[in-house]
Amino acid sequence: MALVRLSALGDVVNTLPALTALRRALPAARLTWVVETAAAGLLEGHPLLDGLVVLDRKAWAASVRRLRGIGAAAGEAASAFRQLREGRFDAAIDFQGNLRSGIVAFLTRARLRVGLARKDGKELNHIFANRHVAMPEGPVHRVERGLRLLEGVGIDTRDAAPVVPATDGDRARVDEAMAASGLAAGECAVIHAGTSPFGRYKQWPAERWAVVAKRLAGELGLRVALTRGPGAAEAEGAEAIAAAAGPAAVVAPLLSVRELGELCRRCRLFLSTDTGPMHLASAVGAPVVALFGPKDPSVYGPYFGPCATVEKELDCRPCRKRSCDDPRCMLGITPDDVLDAAERLVRDA
Repeated sequence: MALVRLSALGDVVNTLPALTALRRALPAARLTWVVETAAAGLLEGHPLLDGLVVLDRKAWAASVRRLRGIGAAAGEAASAFRQLREGRFDAAIDFQGNLRSGIVAFLTRARLRVGLARKDGKELNHIFANRHVAMPEGPVHRVERGLRLLEGVGIDTRDAAPVVPATDGDRARVDEAMAASGLAAGECAVIHAGTSPFGRYKQWPAERWAVVAKRLAGELGLRVALTRGPGAAEAEGAEAIAAAAGPAAVVAPLLSVRELGELCRRCRLFLSTDTGPMHLASAVGAPVVALFGPKDPSVYGPYFGPCATVEKELDCRPCRKRSCDDPRCMLGITPDDVLDAAERLVRDA
């Protein structure tokens, strides 16, 4: 069976409970996940998976745009799609629901291809599936959408929880990073202030994160680790917050996805905007404070463990814009709002 959830990190994390339910219901099945490169690190060596097919779509597209390496990119793409054909899948479940994932599910040549009903998918995704599952009206959280797909084909999803793996190497790397940064398990907070370039419209001002970091240290006694994703912009942003926060915060070394999950397991509190790492922290049980602007937290919010969402009620949200000249939904959130939520979580823990 092929599980198709290509991207992004947060959506892959939110599909992990469905993997748990499938493995429980079909213990002898061969389960293979098809994913794009950015989230592949979370799934490599996953104890509930038998196989992983990684599609490096962005690298292929970049090679074509540069008109260099087109032959190599085409060869790599052909190799990946050959893995899909040779997997001899009897079923494929498309958890993503767009054109790209629909094509991938179709290329598995599975006789049973489960996907979203026409009203629930995007970009004519429904034409690639031959078993459709309709979602209820109104907002449906991404975790629940994946589970409902399985329920639509008779899979019991009760109490299905995410499994986020960590190896001995991951744990050793986090031990080293925490020791070097002066962090102690249960006595630190993690702030992940950055977003992917695609999600930069959801960012919160660095100077406000610095205020939060100083107050977490001064009022709650939590030393702050600033984590980041790859790329110069996120590194510069974390350094700027650390410089403004002074001794209250330290920039953690760049961590892999599973290492970041392991760090989150050990923190007292995790804070970020609507990002993939937020969902990762939630999945490992960290208390999460999530700042929400344009998106609807009933669909995209933290789902597991203790959590609090901070948002401003505005007539214009939720929205689907990719940029905004007046991001009132994010700028209306104050450090006091965030600290109030953080204090409640720490107090109730």
